[in-house]
Amino acid sequence: MPEVFAHHDLDFGRTSQVKHHINLHDNTPFKHRARPIHPHDIEAVRKHLQELLDAGVIRESESSFSSPIVVVKKKNGDIRLCIDYRKLNLQTIKDAYPLPNLEESFSALSGARWFSVLDLKSGYYQIEMQEEDKAKTAFVTPLGFWEFNRMPQGVTNAPSTFQRLMEKCMGSLHLKEVLVFIDDLIIFADTLEEHERRLLRVLTKLKEYGLKLSPDKCKFLQTSVRYLGHVVSEKGVETDPAKVATLKSWPVPHNLKTLRSFLGFAGYYRRFIKGYATIVKPLNDLTRGYSPARNPSKDKAATPLFDPKQSFGARWTPRCQQAFTTLIEKFTTAPVLGFANPALPYILHTDASTTGLGAALYQEQEGALRVIAFASRGLSQSESRYPAHKLEFLALKWSVTEKFQDYLYGANFTVVTDSNPLTYLLTSAKLDATGHRWLAALSTFSFKIQYRAGKQNLDADALSRLPHIESSPEVVQRDHELLNQFTQQHLADISDAEISSAVVDAICQSCFVRSLVDTTLVESLSVTVDSIPELFNEDSHGLPVVPVLSHADLQDKQRADPGLREIIHQLETGEKVPPTVRCEIPELPLLLRELNKLELLNGVLYRKRNENEHLSFQLVLPEELRPTVLQSLHDDMGHMGIER
Repeated sequence: MPEVFAHHDLDFGRTSQVKHHINLHDNTPFKHRARPIHPHDIEAVRKHLQELLDAGVIRESESSFSSPIVVVKKKNGDIRLCIDYRKLNLQTIKDAYPLPNLEESFSALSGARWFSVLDLKSGYYQIEMQEEDKAKTAFVTPLGFWEFNRMPQGVTNAPSTFQRLMEKCMGSLHLKEVLVFIDDLIIFADTLEEHERRLLRVLTKLKEYGLKLSPDKCKFLQTSVRYLGHVVSEKGVETDPAKVATLKSWPVPHNLKTLRSFLGFAGYYRRFIKGYATIVKPLNDLTRGYSPARNPSKDKAATPLFDPKQSFGARWTPRCQQAFTTLIEKFTTAPVLGFANPALPYILHTDASTTGLGAALYQEQEGALRVIAFASRGLSQSESRYPAHKLEFLALKWSVTEKFQDYLYGANFTVVTDSNPLTYLLTSAKLDATGHRWLAALSTFSFKIQYRAGKQNLDADALSRLPHIESSPEVVQRDHELLNQFTQQHLADISDAEISSAVVDAICQSCFVRSLVDTTLVESLSVTVDSIPELFNEDSHGLPVVPVLSHADLQDKQRADPGLREIIHQLETGEKVPPTVRCEIPELPLLLRELNKLELLNGVLYRKRNENEHLSFQLVLPEELRPTVLQSLHDDMGHMGIER
């Protein structure tokens, strides 16, 4: 199928199935001057522009938009034209079409033994620009004024457009026979014969869409391939040695820019490293204290900020150096992660400490326990003050409902934890409001909980703990005593402590149902008020009663209120409130700020509220009724205040 492959450098494919749009929230044109080109590069730029013109990628422009160019030299000495579209991108409405999650995508490769990797030839140039949006891509050079007929690199939304095209092109083959990440494709199969059939189907789809591949970058019928910075084989997925090798000679970061560069590279492979969040914490702490890149603080008198260009100096402590060195060692010895097999049960290990949360997801494959993924994260300021049992509960909720949700939803799995309080919490403890919300979130998952002593739960335990931070012996001893006391009191036989999935499900479901029911003081009343016992009369329970007002009464009371009267008058007549009146009534500015949310319904003023796509109306109370309502709904409904 030779027509699917490019035969020379300018042999771009062309598809009409998807076109790139540039929708602006601000249509004001902008203009930049041409940036100078080094005299040695002028002829190369002239030649490149002519080649793009001959290939139909660009055309001459008369646009009112103008972006400058940047000339970048490739490793082979050729030049590449990069357009600085930062101004255009700021005015562009972002496309919400999502890019694939790599972890989820790799799980589709389970059981595969043969792989082929395909790369499109200058993929962006194979997508046409919408005619009315071509002028927005205009760029200026000392050698002319041009605009793109095809989708240029550097414009926001270009990755989303390309992903949309490729998923549409592959159709039902995506995630079943081929993975697509922008212009990179990987075809997989468990046998050579099946792989050949899948490869032909993918090439046929590309031919139908008019897309062309770069033959130099394609690899066919391999048992191990490099794909998106990883090495993929039948053993699983691992870090690319060529990428990780650069870490061995990575210079020690000396300022914010170099540190962020290192953290960005390291973060791409974080799922291979046990306890990544806790190991990297000293380095993350170094990034604090700088003004944000956008919207810097207007308060000049605020806490002094560090200069991003200034060297760390004494702030680069031995802890930072140890974290940097540990990460490099971990990356160069990272394990091979297995592919998730949805047909097999999962085993999830969780743990928490005062420095972070940790989780490790496993599956038993071919008689051996394989790591699918590691996960860890630090704690917020409020979370760091949680007691030990609540931190363990948070680790369970986070790992199941957030980090590994895509693996675990709809599957039966076992949670292994070294937390005795956690086992107790899910059976008999009285939870607070936060705990009830977490249980409600867990109610859609089916799992059982199994206790394993901390010394046997070292994987998740290490994920949550920073090795070089030592707690005081007193704190450790006190925690152990508390846990042991808790265990002896609530679990008879700790060696067999296991809660079945049916019990967990019942507890979670009951909590979930209770969370959906609004709390009421009275569930039902008899037909007449005379049948209510004397015990429940108003004088007995002492609660003030909010007066029952008719529609007409509410209208009168709202119009008798000075502030609400002015708002209602403006809504009915369109006449704005005079400035003098605003000064006389203190609450008017606050009401006017909410004016777009206020609405008259049958003559009564309400405030519109849209929550979770559900529109509701809140009655705007006149000042006369506010004390009674606040007293009834706050103090008399059980709020204990500062005196308990």
